[in-house]
Amino acid sequence: MESVDSSKNQDRISVVIVSYNTRELLADCLTSLREFEPKSQVIVVDNSSRDGSEAMVRERFPEVTVIQSGRNAGFAGANNLGIAKARGDFVVLLNSDTRLMDPALSSAVKWLDQHPNVGATSPKLLGPDDLPQSCIYAWPRVGALWREALKLPPRPVKSHHDGWLAGTCLILRKAALGDVGGGLDESYWMYWEDADLSQQLVNHGWGVIPYEGATIRHYGGASGGGDDASRRADLHAWYLYGKHRWFRKNRGLLAAAAVWILDALDVPRKVLRSIFRPGRTAERAHAGVQARTLLNALTGRTPPVPGTKAKAG
Repeated sequence: MESVDSSKNQDRISVVIVSYNTRELLADCLTSLREFEPKSQVIVVDNSSRDGSEAMVRERFPEVTVIQSGRNAGFAGANNLGIAKARGDFVVLLNSDTRLMDPALSSAVKWLDQHPNVGATSPKLLGPDDLPQSCIYAWPRVGALWREALKLPPRPVKSHHDGWLAGTCLILRKAALGDVGGGLDESYWMYWEDADLSQQLVNHGWGVIPYEGATIRHYGGASGGGDDASRRADLHAWYLYGKHRWFRKNRGLLAAAAVWILDALDVPRKVLRSIFRPGRTAERAHAGVQARTLLNALTGRTPPVPGTKAKAG
């Protein structure tokens, strides 16, 4: 990667990190920012962690701005608290379980300066096993979901740059953020908010394109979640809720109805598989959560935030 003078980026880059019980990973992330992006504004939003994360940041990283959300505000809500304090021309939404290996953010901002029509970018991601991870995903499509359910091969992707950018290390132009309301849609709480943000940026004429000139390390799954088989049941409810909201908001009622029917048909499949396949008993809990979430979708109710009671939304 080309050399970048990070001293020129003072007040140009604001890094927002949402932390929830990731103390040691957060410390490693902040250490890498101090080393490679020392002139950037760094903001940590603590989602009421119980592992001493907030105290650790205040003691070991006095240059970092700490915001205590006072509750588990979710990914979108907590990031918006940080965005509101960001001074930079560019805002980086950075997961706490990442580590910079060089001045990747400064390099990406330099690239954005040369591409004024791009509103968001992401460096390449590298897992702890040194294998590449995806930072861009194909736009969600009803047909693709049905093909996956029917075990049909996916249709070829037209372009590896045609899709939505993950929120792992999402580098946003502040002006583009302003065009889409200044932040993330907080109704998602967790999951799908990054796909929605990419869609809103595209709707307003901004490009969302990966930056191939830099790489950061991503450990993954630090605050919970995982794939469909391993995701906690309460978080699985929010994943489903986000998916249905995304289709309803961005593709219309007919597309949302088709996705609802597909997920409804998936409930008995999960129940049967949990009965007849050893080691898949967790799917029965997922099936129950899925059924409740689908019923709630008809009445406009949101899933409960973990640790709280359900409420209408």
